[in-house]
Amino acid sequence: MPENEKTTNTPKPTPVKKRSPKRRKKMGPVESFLSGILPWRGDSAGEAARKIVLLVSTIVLFTAGFIMLNFYVFRDQQNTQEVQSYVEQKVSNPTDDRITVLMTDKDDDDSTPGDTQQQVEILADYLPFYETNNDFVGWIEMYPYIQMPVVQTDNNDYYLHHTFEKGPNDNGTIFADYQGKITATERPGNILLYGHNLITNNYFQPLSHFRKEGMEFLQKNYVIEFDTLYDRNKYFIFSIFLTNTNEQHGEVFDYWNTVNFRSKSEFDSYVAECLDRSYFYTGIDLEYGDELITLSTCDFSMFNDMRLVVMGRKVRPGEDPTLDVTKFIDNTGFDAEGNVKRKMFDAYYKSYATEWAGRKWDAKYIKDFAG
Repeated sequence: MPENEKTTNTPKPTPVKKRSPKRRKKMGPVESFLSGILPWRGDSAGEAARKIVLLVSTIVLFTAGFIMLNFYVFRDQQNTQEVQSYVEQKVSNPTDDRITVLMTDKDDDDSTPGDTQQQVEILADYLPFYETNNDFVGWIEMYPYIQMPVVQTDNNDYYLHHTFEKGPNDNGTIFADYQGKITATERPGNILLYGHNLITNNYFQPLSHFRKEGMEFLQKNYVIEFDTLYDRNKYFIFSIFLTNTNEQHGEVFDYWNTVNFRSKSEFDSYVAECLDRSYFYTGIDLEYGDELITLSTCDFSMFNDMRLVVMGRKVRPGEDPTLDVTKFIDNTGFDAEGNVKRKMFDAYYKSYATEWAGRKWDAKYIKDFAG
């Protein structure tokens, strides 16, 4: 090595010992689940916020679900149990035996103080229902789908939210329109009955079978039985239709505002409108003076604010209570030109790009119909 060359001793760097990353304590299945849905140590601010939003949303969803379950199932089960007890109590082989009761004759004019009482004969087998609730006016039956007592009071609101036993319940019970009084001496030309359409198949929900199952269901269930407190009655179904109640959707057929008919022309016009809208024709003939029955319930199959309506004409004295179902006519769907066969309303025509095909039913359905 040359003398002028200096030797430099460079110290070797001391190797840095790398530390192993700190391992998290292994979580059990419960902790792992909770850490996935709850804010947890080590979560970033964004992750913690996401979990809080998810947690609040889940609580709101379950609360809403419970409220709906309580409304549609728990409360309805209560009603069902009550109604079932009345079905079991109802005489299976009724007779026309009568019993006299002291009945309050409520004044229509609320400003007149006091009510009078009178002796009235009623069907004996319905006495227990009248004793339970003096608003009881009859029994509606389409066996085995509908079997329920019917009440009537001085308004159409109370029994939307009360049971037959007058307990508060938003599922209500079946009631008759207050505009057409049902008494021992008085009955409207059109008995209007209302009932909720519930997902638990109670009240008037079974009426949806006419729309969903069509002709086959109608051919097996074309008679409505409605016994008043005073007599027994059967009705042939002649019209089943959907109608709009929202003016924003177009024409509103206010079938609910007609409980009596002042003339033949008024009767004919009303019945013709019902036939125009009907899914089916059973061939029933109608004439001024016939007693009608109308069953009305909500329907949500197409638009909001719809009503499903089933109408019947009372079986006349001596008339055969059976019909030839092979002569029933299906009026559903569209004609060859793509026009809807039954009368609907603007929102429907717009949605299906169609229009009403016009009146096609046989004028003989209404006696001496002028058109």
